[in-house]
Amino acid sequence: MDAFINKCYAIWALVIKEFQIIWSDPKNRGMILLPPIMMLAIFSYAATFEVNSISMLIYDKDNSQLSRTLIDKLADTPYIKHLYMVDNPHELTEKMDNETAFAALTVPQDFAKKIYLNETPSVQLILDGRRSNTAQVISGYITQIMATFQYEIQNTSVPKIQLQVRHWFNPQLNYQWYIVTSFMGVLVTVMMLAITALSVAQEKELGTFDQVLVSPLKPFEILIGKTIPAIAIAYIDLTIMIIAGDLVFNIPAARGYFMIYLCIFVFLLSIAGIGLFISTICQTQQQAIFGVFCFLAPTFLLSGFITPIENMPRFLQDTGWFNPLTYFFRLMRGLFLKEIDNGTIWQNIWPLFIIAVCTLGFASWFFNKRLN
Repeated sequence: MDAFINKCYAIWALVIKEFQIIWSDPKNRGMILLPPIMMLAIFSYAATFEVNSISMLIYDKDNSQLSRTLIDKLADTPYIKHLYMVDNPHELTEKMDNETAFAALTVPQDFAKKIYLNETPSVQLILDGRRSNTAQVISGYITQIMATFQYEIQNTSVPKIQLQVRHWFNPQLNYQWYIVTSFMGVLVTVMMLAITALSVAQEKELGTFDQVLVSPLKPFEILIGKTIPAIAIAYIDLTIMIIAGDLVFNIPAARGYFMIYLCIFVFLLSIAGIGLFISTICQTQQQAIFGVFCFLAPTFLLSGFITPIENMPRFLQDTGWFNPLTYFFRLMRGLFLKEIDNGTIWQNIWPLFIIAVCTLGFASWFFNKRLN
């Protein structure tokens, strides 16, 4: 019995020692306390599966009193936050391509006439099928609004207004298309951060970092040498996923693989810069892992992968400007599921390039500062 008690005391002493080691480092204290507070604040506002901030286009060919009444009905709906009027099909297509709006309603020219003649007018609803779950929710909202509108004007619950629903870019609402194209960014981000964030911190902890410093390489050349293997491994994994997407899930590559790989390269540079920055400010692998976790959780949540960005509060939506995954998801959905133009590609490429330059430059500067 005494031996067992002595063993428990020894284990308890080891537990106390480990707590003291973890808590003695100010960086560890910050990484332990900061993530729960940050996750609670972000999840409470951003983690929602409701669709309550819809951007919608209206193409009113009829321009009658009844059509304007329908538009007012849509505008008064709490789910629709932004309602844009378009004058021609080209403008409608352009705004849907640029993701200015998620839905578009086309009112036919004989809408009011058919209602007055007790006939069945056909109203077309176009939805962005790249996010299949959101498209189905919005379709249900619009169907309910149309039924309420008809009851108010005709005092009947028998549906006579025919709603023709079309899903662009993903006609079958295949949810795997969205998951696979988005999961490419998730997988690569986790892997790139793990490799680059641990690269310098691991050598510091193992004591081999001094051997690298005495080499004839300059600091930025050392960072380049640590970035290239991570990018090469990321390309191998992405190639496997792209081949599986083509052969298994029949995901089209609308803009071709050259443009896809080019956009991926810029994205990888931005993630590599973030990983190297985390690695340079950490002294141990444990600190680097904590740093990666602190970056990954809000990055995934605020990128639009789990919940639509439009449903988040405005101050959280603005963080998308600094989130590489936000641009990557837009690019992958556009490059695979529709043939986006070069202008749309450039709108999402240049922010990634700016993030890459800033993070790589800051990581190099901080690396030099640590060496001095």
